Amino acid sequence: MNFGFNSNVRVDKGVYHVQTEDRGPAHPFLDTVVYLAGRVVHKRSTSYQDLAGGAIEPEALARQLRERISRQHREVVAQLEGGTLALNAASEVSPQVAEAVSRDGLEVHLVNPKSWLASGKATLEVELCRSGTAEAIGSANVELYLEADKSRSAPVRTVADDKGRATLSFAFPATVADGTALVIRATDGDLYGELRFRLKAKQETAPISK
Repeated sequence: MNFGFNSNVRVDKGVYHVQTEDRGPAHPFLDTVVYLAGRVVHKRSTSYQDLAGGAIEPEALARQLRERISRQHREVVAQLEGGTLALNAASEVSPQVAEAVSRDGLEVHLVNPKSWLASGKATLEVELCRSGTAEAIGSANVELYLEADKSRSAPVRTVADDKGRATLSFAFPATVADGTALVIRATDGDLYGELRFRLKAKQETAPISK
């Protein structure tokens, strides 16, 4: 029993993607994640153990669960539109930080934009979903590379798990030319998605900026 809601919300010059989903009976939590240009800027998780642990008929449980997911999703969207939603490092987030490309319905989201680089090692956690839905794209091929002056580094490749999640790790170069692009690509049959970030020279901290 998995339900989900997705909305694109325009606030000033930014377009936020709000995704709310049920983790499933094994992990009775409702998660809402807000993305801006592929970056996670807000997370909210609430338990529905009170429903999952009770003797509730399946149809009644499904109805109550859908109502809770819908209510949580609407609350986050309303707070985002009203400017009252607490966003992570909001002052540092710009809608111009990345160029997100979605073709034939595949979206690539970077889950750890503030902690992907530490002690010279890059570890990028991504999630893949069908555009406009909470449907995970599992078993997709994912690759990452650095691109500068029409040249590319050797790609780092992996395959997403059945929840559409993947981790890509590599030793980050000691120096990076200004304007170097960090590119994350994902493909699954005819589906294709891409995130492209611009890096600053001598980058030593986690935030990705353009």
